[in-house]
Amino acid sequence: MNRLLLSAALALALAPSAPLLAAPKAAAPAVAAAPAWRSAWGNAPIAPQAVARPGEARAFTDVTVRQVMRLNAGGDAVRLRLSNELNERPLAVGAITLAPADADGRIVGTPVAVTVGGRSEFTIAPGAPLLTDPVALPVKAMDRVSVAIFYVGTQAPAGHRVRLFVAPPGNHVAKSPIPGEEALRGPGLVSGVEVRGAAAPVLVAIGDSITEGTGSTANADKGWPEQLAQRLSARPEGWSVVNMGVGGGRLLREVSGPSALSRFDRDVLSVAGLKAVLLLEGINDIGRPAQPGFAADAVTPEDLIVGYRQLIARAHARGVKIYAGVIPPFEGAAYYHDKGEATRQAVNAWIRTSGEFDGIVDFDAVLRDPAKPSQLRADTHGGDHLHPNDAGYALMAQAVDKALFGGK
Repeated sequence: MNRLLLSAALALALAPSAPLLAAPKAAAPAVAAAPAWRSAWGNAPIAPQAVARPGEARAFTDVTVRQVMRLNAGGDAVRLRLSNELNERPLAVGAITLAPADADGRIVGTPVAVTVGGRSEFTIAPGAPLLTDPVALPVKAMDRVSVAIFYVGTQAPAGHRVRLFVAPPGNHVAKSPIPGEEALRGPGLVSGVEVRGAAAPVLVAIGDSITEGTGSTANADKGWPEQLAQRLSARPEGWSVVNMGVGGGRLLREVSGPSALSRFDRDVLSVAGLKAVLLLEGINDIGRPAQPGFAADAVTPEDLIVGYRQLIARAHARGVKIYAGVIPPFEGAAYYHDKGEATRQAVNAWIRTSGEFDGIVDFDAVLRDPAKPSQLRADTHGGDHLHPNDAGYALMAQAVDKALFGGK
């Protein structure tokens, strides 16, 4: 297919009024299609770490821990994806409940028991995810849900560090509210929430801390994927946006978590209802070599391009479109160096002109300072010259909306 025909096909596929998939041919004998499951929220598993920062927990012993998520799609039932994929030990769960929650994370209504194969107590095998049985809980996009988990014995979940509510010792999952909870950060066992019956196609955002939302207002859903989800939630096509950003993440090598190359199949291609991917990754590959102890990790533009091509091939092999974010400026950041800036410029030139991605979102253009294009605009970041603030992330969400969804 030539470039002109490919561009026309992509424009048609992303048009709000166009069907996302062609209607299947009639089967004989006819079989009723099961209601589809779609991801309404997700985050990437992280391996357990022995040392916790102040205000964080790494392990839980015979306590009830609550995790609260904002859903980006609605449906008539909910099921949870629990991750033990990056753990070498089995993880024992004594009970789980699910309940609606308000914007502050408080439980609203009566918690409903969650089971796995009809059992309320179960163990998750090392290296494996686990899907719970469906819970008949109707939800809408932008609703919040609370998941209360009672850990049996001492458990160290291999989960993303998120805001948790930790109760005094004991099984309190059936209570509403749960008395004596303390808010802190720690590993969340829930790595995904899926809803049944939703027509919403899913866009997964994969990247580093700029995708995860570092620098935005805490616990306010102000990262660019969350602000994009808010913009799209009222649209007839109802896209769901799933944030798989990992702070400190790199395209090619592991640091704060697995590289994008190593986690792409698990964190992206396995997401229920996936139709498209937006990749913004590479600034840590570029910047890290300027820091002590990382000189051997220096990368060339060609190194990064080879990595991007791997993800493009793997996405296309699954029939998934993959879009690229143009890497924003970073002069003034702690790991800025002139050679890294030259690499960023070369990589961005390839992203813009190669045509190998299904499309691009030019984050560099919307965030850079016109007077000094190697830096972020002063009003778009909080002072570290790397991570946008709420306003900067709003500009990023708007850029994605315009580039991929025809928004304003």
